Amino acid sequence: MKKVSLAKKAGLNLKRLIKKSKYKTQVNFSKVMGVNPTTTRRWIYYGINDINKIVSIAETLNIDFKELLK
Repeated sequence: MKKVSLAKKAGLNLKRLIKKSKYKTQVNFSKVMGVNPTTTRRWIYYGINDINKIVSIAETLNIDFKELLK
C-alpha cells in the first residue's frame, strides 16, 4: 500500500474545500489567491510543498491549515 505525502493530501483536499467554500470554482479561488488557475490545478494534482502556501490557502478559505492536511 502506497503512503500519500502530506503535500499530496493538501492538494487532494484543496479541490474539495474550494467546492465547499464561497469561491466554488478553481478559477474564482485563483483570482482571490492572485495566481493563475494553472497554479491551482498544479497544487491539486501534484500537491502543495510549501507550508507558507498551505497557511495562505487556509487563510483564504477561512479554515485551519490542518484541514488541508487531513
